[in-house]
Amino acid sequence: MKLRWLIAISVAGLALCGALLHRHYRRTAAPAATQPSGLKPLAEWQQGIRLDPPRSYQRDQELRKQLRREEKRQRPEEGRN
Repeated sequence: MKLRWLIAISVAGLALCGALLHRHYRRTAAPAATQPSGLKPLAEWQQGIRLDPPRSYQRDQELRKQLRREEKRQRPEEGRN
């Protein structure tokens, strides 16, 4: 019997809290969205980023070719290692 009252009081308290929060946020005005003057729009900021090509690109290609040659030599599909 006491547990039912505790549950009922808890539910009523949560409902009251929700109603008070809802009333509070309906009464208060939301602040106007303004953009700070020092910030650039996102599109301008993204266009300002330049990607540098990797300097070791030629080395990477040579390494890939060497690994392919080594893989062909070992023929892993034939079980040769």
